[in-house]
Amino acid sequence: MQRTVAQHFDAWAERYDAEIRRQVPRYDEIHATLVQLLSLRPPHRVLDLGTGTGTTALAVVEALPEARVVGLDVSTEMLGRARLRLRAHRKRIQLRQSNIATPELDGLFDAIVSVLAVHHLWGDEKRHLFSVLWEHLSPGGILVVADAFRHASDRLLELYDYPRPADPHEAEHDHLDTASDHLDWLRAAGFASVDVAWKYEDVGVLVAWKADRR
Repeated sequence: MQRTVAQHFDAWAERYDAEIRRQVPRYDEIHATLVQLLSLRPPHRVLDLGTGTGTTALAVVEALPEARVVGLDVSTEMLGRARLRLRAHRKRIQLRQSNIATPELDGLFDAIVSVLAVHHLWGDEKRHLFSVLWEHLSPGGILVVADAFRHASDRLLELYDYPRPADPHEAEHDHLDTASDHLDWLRAAGFASVDVAWKYEDVGVLVAWKADRR
Protein backbone atom coordinates (compact mmCIF):
# COMPACT_ATOMS: atom_id res chain seq x y z
CA MET A 1 0.00 0.00 0.00
CA GLN A 2 1.40 3.39 -0.98
CA ARG A 3 2.19 5.71 1.90
CA THR A 4 1.38 9.38 1.92
CA VAL A 5 4.18 11.95 2.10
CA ALA A 6 3.21 12.63 5.72
CA GLN A 7 3.41 8.93 6.62
CA HIS A 8 6.79 8.60 4.89
CA PHE A 9 8.30 11.50 6.84
CA ASP A 10 6.67 10.44 10.11
CA ALA A 11 8.51 7.12 9.74
CA TRP A 12 11.76 8.78 8.61
CA ALA A 13 11.87 11.58 11.20
CA GLU A 14 14.11 9.78 13.70
CA ARG A 15 16.79 9.06 11.05
CA TYR A 16 16.32 12.11 8.86
CA ASP A 17 19.07 14.42 10.12
CA ALA A 18 21.77 11.75 9.85
CA GLU A 19 20.66 10.38 6.50
CA ILE A 20 19.91 13.60 4.61
CA ARG A 21 23.56 14.68 4.70
CA ARG A 22 24.58 11.38 3.15
CA GLN A 23 21.91 11.59 0.46
CA VAL A 24 22.16 15.26 -0.53
CA PRO A 25 25.49 16.64 -1.76
CA ARG A 26 26.74 19.68 0.16
CA TYR A 27 23.68 19.95 2.37
CA ASP A 28 25.28 22.52 4.67
CA GLU A 29 26.45 24.57 1.70
CA ILE A 30 22.84 24.80 0.52
CA HIS A 31 21.86 26.42 3.81
CA ALA A 32 24.85 28.74 3.76
CA THR A 33 23.79 29.95 0.31
CA LEU A 34 20.21 30.47 1.50
CA VAL A 35 21.35 32.56 4.47
CA GLN A 36 23.65 34.64 2.25
CA LEU A 37 20.73 35.43 -0.06
CA LEU A 38 18.46 36.45 2.81
CA SER A 39 21.23 38.60 4.26
CA LEU A 40 21.19 40.85 1.18
CA ARG A 41 18.09 42.48 2.67
CA PRO A 42 17.55 40.97 6.12
CA PRO A 43 13.89 39.97 6.51
CA HIS A 44 11.69 40.36 9.56
CA ARG A 45 9.01 37.76 8.75
CA VAL A 46 10.07 34.51 7.09
CA LEU A 47 8.02 31.54 5.90
CA ASP A 48 9.74 28.14 5.85
CA LEU A 49 7.80 25.69 3.67
CA GLY A 50 8.50 22.07 4.53
CA THR A 51 10.36 23.01 7.69
CA GLY A 52 11.09 19.37 8.54
CA THR A 53 13.23 18.93 11.64
CA GLY A 54 13.98 22.66 11.80
CA THR A 55 17.46 22.85 10.25
CA THR A 56 16.58 25.71 7.90
CA ALA A 57 14.60 27.67 10.49
CA LEU A 58 17.50 27.38 12.93
CA ALA A 59 19.99 28.61 10.34
CA VAL A 60 17.78 31.63 9.66
CA VAL A 61 17.19 32.72 13.26
CA GLU A 62 20.83 32.20 14.23
CA ALA A 63 22.12 34.25 11.29
CA LEU A 64 19.42 36.94 11.25
CA PRO A 65 18.59 38.18 14.75
CA GLU A 66 15.59 40.27 13.65
CA ALA A 67 13.91 37.41 11.79
CA ARG A 68 10.81 35.61 12.97
CA VAL A 69 9.94 32.34 11.25
CA VAL A 70 6.67 30.56 10.49
CA GLY A 71 7.44 26.92 9.69
CA LEU A 72 4.96 24.63 7.92
CA ASP A 73 5.23 20.88 7.51
CA VAL A 74 2.82 18.04 6.81
CA SER A 75 4.54 15.58 9.22
CA THR A 76 3.71 15.68 12.92
CA GLU A 77 6.86 13.70 13.77
CA MET A 78 9.12 16.09 11.87
CA LEU A 79 7.46 19.05 13.57
CA GLY A 80 8.00 17.43 16.94
CA ARG A 81 11.72 17.18 16.28
CA ALA A 82 11.75 20.76 14.99
CA ARG A 83 10.20 21.99 18.25
CA LEU A 84 12.99 20.30 20.22
CA ARG A 85 15.70 21.74 17.97
CA LEU A 86 14.22 25.25 18.08
CA ARG A 87 13.14 25.40 21.71
CA ALA A 88 15.75 28.05 22.55
CA HIS A 89 14.19 30.30 19.90
CA ARG A 90 10.53 29.47 20.51
CA LYS A 91 9.57 33.13 20.95
CA ARG A 92 10.69 33.82 17.37
CA ILE A 93 9.35 30.67 15.70
CA GLN A 94 5.84 29.41 15.08
CA LEU A 95 5.39 25.86 13.78
CA ARG A 96 2.20 24.62 12.13
CA GLN A 97 1.06 21.45 10.41
CA SER A 98 0.10 22.18 6.80
CA ASN A 99 0.29 20.62 3.36
CA ILE A 100 2.68 22.79 1.33
CA ALA A 101 0.68 22.16 -1.84
CA THR A 102 -2.14 24.20 -0.28
CA PRO A 103 -0.45 26.09 2.55
CA GLU A 104 -2.52 27.99 5.08
CA LEU A 105 -0.91 31.43 4.99
CA ASP A 106 -1.76 34.64 6.77
CA GLY A 107 -0.45 38.05 5.80
CA LEU A 108 2.73 38.95 3.97
CA PHE A 109 6.28 37.69 4.39
CA ASP A 110 9.55 39.44 3.63
CA ALA A 111 11.12 36.12 2.65
CA ILE A 112 9.89 32.63 1.81
CA VAL A 113 12.24 29.66 1.80
CA SER A 114 11.87 25.98 1.03
CA VAL A 115 14.57 23.32 1.21
CA LEU A 116 14.02 19.86 -0.32
CA ALA A 117 10.23 20.02 -0.20
CA VAL A 118 8.80 21.38 -3.46
CA HIS A 119 9.92 18.34 -5.46
CA HIS A 120 7.17 16.35 -3.74
CA LEU A 121 4.61 18.33 -5.77
CA TRP A 122 3.51 17.70 -9.34
CA GLY A 123 4.25 20.36 -11.96
CA ASP A 124 0.75 21.86 -11.84
CA GLU A 125 0.94 22.06 -8.06
CA LYS A 126 4.31 23.83 -8.24
CA ARG A 127 2.95 26.39 -10.69
CA HIS A 128 -0.03 27.08 -8.44
CA LEU A 129 2.16 27.24 -5.32
CA PHE A 130 4.50 29.82 -6.86
CA SER A 131 1.53 32.05 -7.66
CA VAL A 132 0.26 31.76 -4.08
CA LEU A 133 3.71 32.54 -2.69
CA TRP A 134 4.02 35.61 -4.92
CA GLU A 135 0.75 36.90 -3.46
CA HIS A 136 2.06 36.46 0.09
CA LEU A 137 5.42 38.14 -0.46
CA SER A 138 5.93 41.77 0.45
CA PRO A 139 7.07 44.07 -2.39
CA GLY A 140 10.79 43.51 -2.84
CA GLY A 141 10.51 40.17 -1.03
CA ILE A 142 12.63 37.13 -1.82
CA LEU A 143 11.76 33.49 -2.50
CA VAL A 144 14.50 30.86 -2.18
CA VAL A 145 13.82 27.31 -3.36
CA ALA A 146 16.57 24.77 -2.72
CA ASP A 147 15.72 21.40 -4.16
CA ALA A 148 16.51 18.46 -6.40
CA PHE A 149 15.92 18.96 -10.12
CA ARG A 150 15.68 16.69 -13.13
CA HIS A 151 18.61 17.08 -15.50
CA ALA A 152 17.80 18.95 -18.70
CA SER A 153 19.60 16.23 -20.68
CA ASP A 154 20.23 12.56 -19.96
CA ARG A 155 23.80 13.17 -21.08
CA LEU A 156 24.42 14.84 -17.73
CA LEU A 157 23.72 11.52 -16.04
CA GLU A 158 26.97 10.30 -17.58
CA LEU A 159 28.83 13.21 -15.96
CA TYR A 160 27.15 12.82 -12.56
CA ASP A 161 27.54 9.06 -12.31
CA TYR A 162 27.19 8.70 -8.55
CA PRO A 163 25.75 5.60 -6.86
CA ARG A 164 22.55 5.97 -4.90
CA PRO A 165 20.63 3.28 -3.01
CA ALA A 166 17.19 2.38 -4.30
CA ASP A 167 14.57 4.46 -2.50
CA PRO A 168 10.92 3.46 -2.97
CA HIS A 169 9.93 6.94 -1.72
CA GLU A 170 11.44 8.48 -4.85
CA ALA A 171 9.16 6.47 -7.10
CA GLU A 172 6.13 7.24 -4.94
CA HIS A 173 6.54 10.88 -4.04
CA ASP A 174 9.41 12.59 -5.92
CA HIS A 175 8.28 14.53 -8.99
CA LEU A 176 11.39 16.18 -10.39
CA ASP A 177 11.26 18.92 -13.01
CA THR A 178 14.16 20.83 -14.52
CA ALA A 179 15.54 24.01 -13.00
CA SER A 180 14.54 25.73 -16.23
CA ASP A 181 10.92 24.62 -15.74
CA HIS A 182 10.93 26.14 -12.26
CA LEU A 183 12.35 29.44 -13.50
CA ASP A 184 9.65 29.62 -16.19
CA TRP A 185 6.93 28.98 -13.60
CA LEU A 186 8.36 31.62 -11.29
CA ARG A 187 8.33 34.21 -14.07
CA ALA A 188 4.77 33.24 -14.98
CA ALA A 189 3.76 33.71 -11.33
CA GLY A 190 4.90 37.32 -11.52
CA PHE A 191 8.40 37.34 -10.06
CA ALA A 192 10.49 40.17 -11.49
CA SER A 193 13.91 38.53 -11.27
CA VAL A 194 14.72 34.82 -11.14
CA ASP A 195 18.02 32.98 -11.23
CA VAL A 196 20.01 29.90 -10.24
CA ALA A 197 22.13 31.05 -7.30
CA TRP A 198 23.93 27.74 -6.72
CA LYS A 199 23.95 24.25 -8.21
CA TYR A 200 25.80 20.99 -7.66
CA GLU A 201 24.88 17.84 -9.57
CA ASP A 202 21.07 17.53 -9.36
CA VAL A 203 20.64 19.87 -6.38
CA GLY A 204 20.33 23.62 -6.72
CA VAL A 205 19.23 26.87 -5.10
CA LEU A 206 16.83 29.08 -7.06
CA VAL A 207 16.14 32.67 -6.12
CA ALA A 208 13.26 34.93 -7.15
CA TRP A 209 12.44 38.50 -6.17
CA LYS A 210 9.10 40.26 -6.21
CA ALA A 211 9.30 43.76 -7.64
CA ASP A 212 9.43 46.69 -5.24
CA ARG A 213 6.27 48.76 -4.98
CA ARG A 214 6.54 51.98 -6.99
